[in-house]
Parts: sequence; C-alpha cells; structure tokens
Amino acid sequence: MTLRLEQAWTGQWHFGLVNEGAAALAGFTLCWNGHCKVDPAAGIEHARLVRRVSNFTEVAPPEGFVLRPGAAWRFVIGGVNVPLRHWTEAARAAYVVLPGGATMDVTVGLCGGGEAGEPILGAVDLGEGRIEQGLALVPWPAHVAVAGSRAVPDGFVLPDAAADFIDLFQRLFHGEAFADPAGPVLRRAVRSGPGYSLGFGAELTIAAADAEGFFQGLVTLGQVLRAARHDPRCRFPASGEIADAPRFDWRGLHLDVARQFYAMAELEHLLAVMAWLKLNRFHLHLTDDEAWRFEVKAYPALTDIGAWRGHGLPIPPLLGSGAAARGGFYTQDDLRRLVALAAGWGIEIIPEIDVPGHCFAALAALPGLRDAGETGICWSVQAFPDNALNPAVPAVMEFVELVFDEVLDVFPGRFIHVGGDEVPVEAWASSPLAAGRDAAALQASLLRHLHARLRRAGRITAAWEEAAPGIGPDAAVLMAWQDHAAAVRLAAEGYNVIVALAQVWYLNMALAPDWWEPGASWAGYSPVAAAYGFEPGTGFADPARLAGVQACIWSEQMADRRVFARLVFPRLAAVAEAGWTAPGAKEFARFAAAARLLPVWPEGGG
Repeated sequence: MTLRLEQAWTGQWHFGLVNEGAAALAGFTLCWNGHCKVDPAAGIEHARLVRRVSNFTEVAPPEGFVLRPGAAWRFVIGGVNVPLRHWTEAARAAYVVLPGGATMDVTVGLCGGGEAGEPILGAVDLGEGRIEQGLALVPWPAHVAVAGSRAVPDGFVLPDAAADFIDLFQRLFHGEAFADPAGPVLRRAVRSGPGYSLGFGAELTIAAADAEGFFQGLVTLGQVLRAARHDPRCRFPASGEIADAPRFDWRGLHLDVARQFYAMAELEHLLAVMAWLKLNRFHLHLTDDEAWRFEVKAYPALTDIGAWRGHGLPIPPLLGSGAAARGGFYTQDDLRRLVALAAGWGIEIIPEIDVPGHCFAALAALPGLRDAGETGICWSVQAFPDNALNPAVPAVMEFVELVFDEVLDVFPGRFIHVGGDEVPVEAWASSPLAAGRDAAALQASLLRHLHARLRRAGRITAAWEEAAPGIGPDAAVLMAWQDHAAAVRLAAEGYNVIVALAQVWYLNMALAPDWWEPGASWAGYSPVAAAYGFEPGTGFADPARLAGVQACIWSEQMADRRVFARLVFPRLAAVAEAGWTAPGAKEFARFAAAARLLPVWPEGGG
C-alpha cells in the first residue's frame, strides 16, 4: 500500500491523504510532525484530534470512514499556533497507525502557500562585491597597510606552534597546502596586548603575546593566501603589515543539538568554520524538550529514554522524524575530545543544560521528578505539557546538583550555561508541593542555588535573559535575545550582556518573507545585509557591560542539512565580523567579496 499526504496553506491548513495502493484502508489514524503546532481550540473539519504534543499531531477520520484505492481523505485544520509563512513550517514526516498497532510511512508532499515555486536551497549569492587593498578578509582587521605583490607561495616553513592551524586548514580545504619546506619562512615573535600583527617581507612574521593571538594571525595569513590563490582580484603582499585585535572577548555561536542531532564529524566541521572566522565561544545547547543529549552517569535513563523519539516512545516523533526510533547522544568521552579539539583552535565550549523549563525529555525519562499529587496540565509556549522541573520536589534539587557536577567534570571552561528561559507562568499551579509559591519565585530559588554552586566551583554562570531574577550580576553573564531594549536594561542593572537578538542573529529565521525560502519568521526575517549591519552597542551607557555577540542556530527545521547550509552561511560570518571589527571599519560590499571564499557546509553533511 502506498499513501501520500498532500497539504496546502491558505490561512487554514488543508490536508489530503491519498491512497495510491490497491487495497482499502480503515480503522487507522494519521500522525504527522514538522514545525507548526495545531491549535486544538481552533477546530478541525472532517477529522478528529486524537493527540497533540507540540508539533506532533495524531488525527482520526470520521467514524466508519474507508479510504478506498485511488481516493483521498480530505480535512482542514482550523488554526495553528503561528500562521505558516514558509514551506519548512509545515508537515515534514507522516505515518499511519493501523488497527493492530503497526505503522506505515506516508510520503509527504511539499506544502504550497499560494505561490508558485519550489524550495530555495542553494547558496546565498551576495554578488561579486568589492576587493580592498587586494585582500579578502573576514573579519576585517583593525589596521591594514600593505604594498606590492609577490608570487603566491605554495606554502610556508612553519614553526612547531602552527600544528593546530595546519590541522584546521587541512580539514577545511582538502587538497590545498599551507606548509611547504621550500616556501617563505614564517617567524613567530612576541608583542604585548591582545591580538596579533602580521608582517610581510622577505620573511613573514606573526607577533603575538600568546598562542591565541598567534593562531589568529595564522588565520589571517591563511585567508590572504587562499584569496590570492582563488580570486584574481587579490594578491599576496610583498611588504607591509596587518595589525589586529578583536572588538569583543565573546564572539559566539550557539548550536541546538536537542531538536536535531548532529554527528561528531558535523560538530568538528562547525568548530573549524568558527575558528576560520575567529569565533571563540561555542555554546552547545545539549538539552531541551525534544531530547537530552548529554550522558549523565548518575541518571542513565536521560539518554536511554530521553535521547530518542519515535512512535510508542515516551517522546513522540517530532520535527521531521518518522515512526522509527531516531536520536542519539554524546558520551562524556565524546565531549572531552571535542573540548580538546576546540581548545587547540582557541575556542571555549560552553555547555548548556536548560533548567528548570524545556525539560519534557528529562521528565519523560525520569517521571519520579514530578509532584505525584499534581493535577491539570500546563502547556509551554512550544505546546509541551508540564515541561518544567518543579523546584518544590525534593528530588529535583538533587538531580540538578548531580547533573551539573558531571557537566563540571567534562567541561573545564569558565562558563556554564543554565538556561532559565520560557518557564510558563502557571508551571506548577496545580502542584501541592508548590502551593502558595508562584513560578517566578520557584524558578529564582533553583537558579540562585545553582548559581551559588557554580561560583563555589570557580565558574561563571551564563543564562538567558529571563534568568535575571534568580542570578545576580556577580560572576554571571546573560544573553539578551528578545529585543535590544532588554540588553540595554540588563546592562544598566549591572549584568555583563551577550547580544544574541532573535530578530537579526537567530540563524533559523528566514532570509526573506518568500514562502519558498526555508526557515521561520516568528521573530521576523533577517537578510544577510541586516545581520551584517546590526550594531549591538547602541544605547549602552557603560559599553564595558556589552561582553560580546552571538549567533544562534536553533535546529527545528534543520533535519535537512541543505536548509542548515542556506540559513547559516554567510550570516554566521556577518555576526563574526560584528564581534571583531569596529563599526566604522565595516563595509558590506567588501564583506560580500570575501564571503565568497569562506568555508561552508560540505555537501552531504559534516
């Protein structure tokens, strides 16, 4: 039997399940998922809602309905949480459940939005751009004064300290050489202060105070070399100097590995791209409602159960997965290896275990963390039922302590991210253990306890902006994502702030409003020029409180890595330049020319 699901968006969601086989079908239900969430209160025509968990929906046809060969069952969903604006927000996977409980996959057609066309999945074209001083560099340096040109070297004679960079170069540019025993000699020198200087002449020199600065100079040299090799407008300078230092200490990228699982090879490739862009903070979002990806030896059920989605499992198929079990997690040894690789490239990994909200997967794995006397259902903004750890349950605090103890053991960096976002106002309203305490006070108590514990361990707490009531400014950094006014306000309250605004730097937002562009638009859409041109420092009374910038990749719609590639590149490079280059030195035409030479996502994955 062959089944096909048709869909179209007209302000309502129209479906047709077409029987392309030779046998009739009866007594079945239809399940689908994608990104959009059905509104149960909006009504359904010619179908009955059986179950909804976030973007997973199960419906049944009218009583006694038989889907005969060549026929279609057509029904209409009256409303959804957010109107569909892009094809990627619609159903991406579906299956039917047969009367005996077996499942059958359904072919899912693309959802039309009233506009003729097809998905736009190619690379973003910024045009030829403009080359300045014969160089194509991202991010653009603080000082460039070079002259003349010489034959493009086949490579360089390198000091031993360049080993990590050679590894990076070979990973990103297979078949190209950076080292050459017959090439110009690269000498390492010492200078004071952050950053580096790169001198051109008979002998090349990178002067830096430390290994980080030396590595940054190598990246610039590598970009100069590749541009001279691949763009006839560019040159390898004969003389002169590039002197440089970053604008912000925190130049970050966030990756959500809970909504979609990324193989280790993919994480390694993304780290390599970050290093090439001089990004130095990798915020790894390891847990969320949809999955728990971090191995916790004290609670093996977190990954035995919480890392997997599928039909009949505690976590249903979500975000483009079918009936078969799908998922994965990272062992602690996996993550230690990733930390070591990143450190060699000047990148600190910041792990995030999101508490107390976004814990549907954790609670599915460990239902004993719930208040057994709780009644009623509280729905999160992403339509998960009762997804927040209840701080009034004694076992919850022990759980949080043991989990973060293992996080501290795996991740040696300064920053540990605790989440703290999007806890529903009525999260524990029906919990007897939480009686008389509102959600905000309970969340603040948990975050305050965790923050103190991290401080005693010598770490700095990072969190989303909503965590401010439970985390004081001391030894903390907050990420402002909802609007720029929140960033300015938090800085005025004494917090060190990372600007990571959804409107411009959430890389899951679509590039344009067109239906056939991939992505989402709940925070608007963000073309490359907007991501490049946004100035994070506007409005800060004390600029020192602006600790840095961060791009965020939320993965709901990125099961198809072609979607990932179009949405992330070259916007990631635009954010990298915002974190490094002074506002007055930025120029989009120059960026557009250099972006053509940057590494992107390899075809077929990582």
